[in-house]
Amino acid sequence: MGEKRVGLQADEGHDLREIPKWTRRYAQNRALPFLVFMAVFIAGAAVFAGLPLLIKWALSRGDRFLAAVFTVALCGFAAWWLWFAFVGGARIISRIAERLYRREGSVSTRGMPDAFSGRRAHLAVFLLMFCGVADVGLGLLGLLPQYYMQPISALYVVPFLLYLWAKCLPGASPFMLLWPALYALHAILLVAGAPIHFGGQYEVLNMFVPVVGYALVAGLIGHLYSRVALRRLRALAKSPETESPAMSTHGDAQA
Repeated sequence: MGEKRVGLQADEGHDLREIPKWTRRYAQNRALPFLVFMAVFIAGAAVFAGLPLLIKWALSRGDRFLAAVFTVALCGFAAWWLWFAFVGGARIISRIAERLYRREGSVSTRGMPDAFSGRRAHLAVFLLMFCGVADVGLGLLGLLPQYYMQPISALYVVPFLLYLWAKCLPGASPFMLLWPALYALHAILLVAGAPIHFGGQYEVLNMFVPVVGYALVAGLIGHLYSRVALRRLRALAKSPETESPAMSTHGDAQA
């Protein structure tokens, strides 16, 4: 007469003691809020690039009123952007995260909202913005060769990204290290003479594409891995040793 196995080993050969490990991995790689943040960043960059062009277009037509309207819009958007970066962004991203993952349960882990909280984080963001404006400004003034703007930016962008990643530990996804790693590699390849530089009117993309592109690569890989971890958790949760056939991710993923 056979006996039904009990204990930590599931019938499918899954060790239920792996649940905390996969819960942590799932929580670390819930990257959709980060991807939303990057979408906001891309939209903001488009607005900052577009409004000055509209101002220039209005002035070329001699329409000072329309130019003034676009100028006010640019100032208002700049004020909102500062509020979003230093005050409201963390709360907005947290609410977005709750909505995006409301069907998958909740986990307790540190993430992007935590990364941008605190005086040190605000100071780091300010220094990044200052260095970025100085880098671009010197390039536009001809005091810094356009070709070396991205390699020079790596000197402050890479440490900033590593600081944010470390600030999110233990909830930070290891895949997010791809962002600074690829950005640094891009700078090294440029200095070595690799043909990965935009020329002419597209030179502005030499900063934008690596920052955004490598961020999206890291975020998408993390998101795909979170799907793998979620399937693994659901398989473990269907074990006879669990109380419910449905997965529940409620709990502290840092434990």
